[in-house]
Amino acid sequence: MTLPTPNRLAEAYVKLWNEPDPGLRREGVKKLYTPDATYIMYRRDPFHGHEVITEQIKYTYDIYFPLGYHFQSCYNAVGHHNLVRFNWVMVSDETAEVEMAGQNTVLLAEDGRIQADYQFHEKIPTAFVYNDGYDETGVVTRPAKPTLVSN
Repeated sequence: MTLPTPNRLAEAYVKLWNEPDPGLRREGVKKLYTPDATYIMYRRDPFHGHEVITEQIKYTYDIYFPLGYHFQSCYNAVGHHNLVRFNWVMVSDETAEVEMAGQNTVLLAEDGRIQADYQFHEKIPTAFVYNDGYDETGVVTRPAKPTLVSN
């Protein structure tokens, strides 16, 4: 089994969610995830395979980067056999304030790529009204358009 070091995996993961170039993003998903990988977040049904995982990353990028946010690793990744757990934060480019925080637990395949990716949010944004477009059942019901809160 060829496994990346936990923090290197977390760095590559966060870099992928910050990637502005669609082609590089697509290639990054292929390098980081197995073809039959599953990404699971609390707001949606699981995403299966490269194409839909790539679309979810694009969806997230299109929501948060226009608002001036980027993701960072917390460099606290730990591995246990073929599992890796790590935390990340979403930070304001302008103020460096943490606006969102979460944790992922990933199951790695024998080739070191992600087979299953479980994401948990620990801090939800407060600088804007959180509208990711999903209703409580995980169905997209409206365009994702978070609205900044004015001070």
